[in-house]
Amino acid sequence: MSPKVADQILARLRDWGVEHAFGYPGDGINGLLAAWGRADNRPRFVQSRHEEMAALQAVGYAKFGRRLGVCVATSGPGAIHLLNGLYDAKLDHVPVVAIVGQTHRTAMGGSYQQEVDLHSLFKDVASDFVETVNVPEQLPNVLDRAIRTAYARRAPTAVIVPGDVQELDYAPPSHAFKMVPSSLDRSGWTV
Repeated sequence: MSPKVADQILARLRDWGVEHAFGYPGDGINGLLAAWGRADNRPRFVQSRHEEMAALQAVGYAKFGRRLGVCVATSGPGAIHLLNGLYDAKLDHVPVVAIVGQTHRTAMGGSYQQEVDLHSLFKDVASDFVETVNVPEQLPNVLDRAIRTAYARRAPTAVIVPGDVQELDYAPPSHAFKMVPSSLDRSGWTV
């Protein structure tokens, strides 16, 4: 079985030394939840009682553990509930990455259940970096930039991954024209 985009998200988080991700299950992140099962729960998925608590746990982990905080939520109401914790991270200058599910790409713009304009939602709290992964080849660059920006600016960032993209076969970026592969280089990066 080929690794899925969701599998690569978890692999990339492990490469960055992420040991915990705080979240609440929802259908917009089913691909990620399945990937956690295949990854022997690495990084460890800490299930919160609510998405707001997941964000606050990630912020507390970053503040007191002096490491990157990661929170995960579904689209719609889940993403909205992350805001209080992400604003706490922004105001206290704490590096946190929110990984958020989204409606499948084919349903976007159709008033589908729980569809929210996540870029507009996060444009203030994650103003330093918010991006949607639309194709598998885009993933490493987007996730790496989100993490680097969170560390460098000591701020929350957001990565949005539609549900159908999470379940696509992962394909690394090529070195073709206009394709910018990312590299994992933590030298010089401190929390």
